[in-house]
Amino acid sequence: MMILNNSRLYRKIDPELLKPMRSMSDKNATVILYARENCRCKEKLDNMGICVKYELPIIQGYCLEIPYGKISQLASLKQVEYIAADVTVKTQMNIASQEVGSNIVFNSGYKGKGISIAFIDTGIYPHADFIRPQGRIKAFKDFVSDRDTAYDDNGHGSFVAGVAAGSGYQSNGKYKGIAPEADIIMLKALDNGGGGGSSDILAAMQWVLDNYEKCNIRILSLSLGSNSTRSSLDALARGAEALWVKGIVVVAAAGNSGPNSNTITTPGVSGKIITVGAINDKRTANISDDEIANFSSRGPVGKKIKPDIVAPGVNITSVNSDTNYTGTNWVRSLSSSYTTMSGTSVSTPLVAGAAALLLQKNPEWTPEQIKKAIMNNAIQITKDENVEGKGIINIKMSMQL
Repeated sequence: MMILNNSRLYRKIDPELLKPMRSMSDKNATVILYARENCRCKEKLDNMGICVKYELPIIQGYCLEIPYGKISQLASLKQVEYIAADVTVKTQMNIASQEVGSNIVFNSGYKGKGISIAFIDTGIYPHADFIRPQGRIKAFKDFVSDRDTAYDDNGHGSFVAGVAAGSGYQSNGKYKGIAPEADIIMLKALDNGGGGGSSDILAAMQWVLDNYEKCNIRILSLSLGSNSTRSSLDALARGAEALWVKGIVVVAAAGNSGPNSNTITTPGVSGKIITVGAINDKRTANISDDEIANFSSRGPVGKKIKPDIVAPGVNITSVNSDTNYTGTNWVRSLSSSYTTMSGTSVSTPLVAGAAALLLQKNPEWTPEQIKKAIMNNAIQITKDENVEGKGIINIKMSMQL
């Protein structure tokens, strides 16, 4: 039975769900339920015959498959805090080409050895830069097709992993990543079009929370985003913050909706995590010609300054994928082993790689200490913190070398 005349219930339901509740009551929806603390919500869901797709203790919630017509009945339960739509999350790549740019790696003497970086993305292709001179893909989990063997049917995940942790083996070191000896954990939650539901991203975050000690995950890199709703009820931001509190450095893309203000995407809206915008460094070593990429999203987020930091994100070269590889055929040489892309998707793993170097040098450091070291040593190029945060990342100064 529909119960839509109660204004109190309206406040517990995402506005995105209200219209289809009226027009498609017999159709199924995927929603995210926030449960009130210490309640017996699972028992109520079972009694209502509602399908639980994921249990998400990371945000004290559930992902549900439920008819639109039952949403108001669900909202009437005292155990329910809020019901959110399963929003679409997309990669934060702006443009792509086959042009080859310059290497941006700073040779610090540290290479990320012993540090695991997790990525939630489109998957990973077993490129030579990840499996030679030794295999560094330490775990792969597929939330899209439930395959066991690593693959990437889009290419985005492999590219960003290469920016952070590619060995450069195929290019004789020319295109190695920032932390070329770091281990890689890839969680495929985005499909071959580079999109996915926030529920799958949250399930991947839950996997990180459940396995971070076993896999030695110290960093999570998120080159993805979606429009944020209410900051206090933003599921992706909540998930990212739960991981941060557990000691995992979470680095997220600011988004590619610039140059307008107030365009930071979630989970980058979180005040705790490191949110990364993009600069165009013109592929030169001279910082004087650097400029903020026009596409890079701007803050603020409410009263919070965002992004926190900016990094090169235009015409960066990294790993190319064989998107037809499904994990069943042997690794083969690509006609072009590397490609060039732009976006805050690119700048994000650069900062994640820098965090791996810092953690190798200072393994006892907390996420807050990593963030402070990165932000305090940045170089400003504008007068607007809601465009560049503290400025361009300076790996050398952050490492104090």
